[in-house]
Amino acid sequence: MPRFLLLLCLIPFLSTTLPAQDEFKVVGYLPYYRFNYANQINFSQLTHLNIAFANPNATGLLDVGGQDIAPIVQLAKQQNLTVLISLAGGALTDEWEAAWNYWMQPNKRSIYIHNIVEYVLGQELDGVDFDLEWSHVNSLYSPFVLELRDSMDAHGLLLTAALPGTHRYPEITDEALAAYDWVNMMAYDLTGPWAPNSPGPHSPYYFAVNAINYWRAQGVPSEKLTLGVPFYGFDFATNPVSSFTYRTIVSQNPANAYADQVGQAYYNGIPTIQQKTELALNEVSGIMIWEIGQDAYDELSLLNAIDQVVHATPVRQTDAQPDLVQAYPNPFGDALTIESQSDSPLELRLLSLDGRPLQQFNLPAGSQQWISTASLTPGFYLLQVIGGHGRQVYRLLRQ
Repeated sequence: MPRFLLLLCLIPFLSTTLPAQDEFKVVGYLPYYRFNYANQINFSQLTHLNIAFANPNATGLLDVGGQDIAPIVQLAKQQNLTVLISLAGGALTDEWEAAWNYWMQPNKRSIYIHNIVEYVLGQELDGVDFDLEWSHVNSLYSPFVLELRDSMDAHGLLLTAALPGTHRYPEITDEALAAYDWVNMMAYDLTGPWAPNSPGPHSPYYFAVNAINYWRAQGVPSEKLTLGVPFYGFDFATNPVSSFTYRTIVSQNPANAYADQVGQAYYNGIPTIQQKTELALNEVSGIMIWEIGQDAYDELSLLNAIDQVVHATPVRQTDAQPDLVQAYPNPFGDALTIESQSDSPLELRLLSLDGRPLQQFNLPAGSQQWISTASLTPGFYLLQVIGGHGRQVYRLLRQ
């Protein structure tokens, strides 16, 4: 990262949400076994909800773990969310696998797709997310996707997919890949219980970068990609390696929210999640979460951390003035140096990402000031600069 901080935008005193932010997707998966957390989730911080997972029974009808999804759909629709049903999932039972292989057969899939469409329309959903994974992806996959696409188009419905971070199943044709409205990149599970001798982070920042580059190279444009982030981790100190929710790790110690590792337990804390959100804002069309039922529903919420970044990141304007200040280092630690680049006095305010004032001071023209930041917790902050015939806001990262 460069020595000096990034100028975000020159903003007027009365700012409004910009169109680019409105278009940015925040996609949250909610599996049926987490429905009991629904009343604690701030659905207003999402744009899309993927209800997971629906699978066919022996008669080709969809079932979501025996649960009624109507109350969840109603909660989401009250917040104007786009709601999809996610099909399949990464862990199919033998019965579900047999049913998928049966109902995707050429002489069966029209009946099955008709049942899917009827389910979507009957539940007042907005489309389908397809999450068939790994050994379950075979030669039936692409023809099924293309026929499903035709049926979605006939009813004005969305069709998306969840695909691995840096792997394309050979059975997915270019036509099938292009049929999706967007791809949710699962940029996690780099290691895990299947690799007990490879302890380490399963969703590091570099993996997110690699996923974006990989799927672009596969011909998927940035506007059809969302970056997946995990609300869970893996503990390699257990035998076998076990998974845990973000909620669990921060309940043990609130300070864990600002780390990515506790002992041999690896996950994504608030700073990494916010850095990935910033990456998604700059590079792709949205961020995707597996899954929102694993969040902490308080001031340490990862969903809230994502929302803060999304709504605190204005679009850089082409007529921006020269920087009023330079601040370094960025990321910073226990101290921050700010140098005036203006020929007039400046008023500076250091704010939390949600706009709470933390420090305020004046900076004479052409001067420099050192400030202590030792009391600040890791994460993003805003530096508001007023004067010099303008107003600027900068983003800073506390390590």
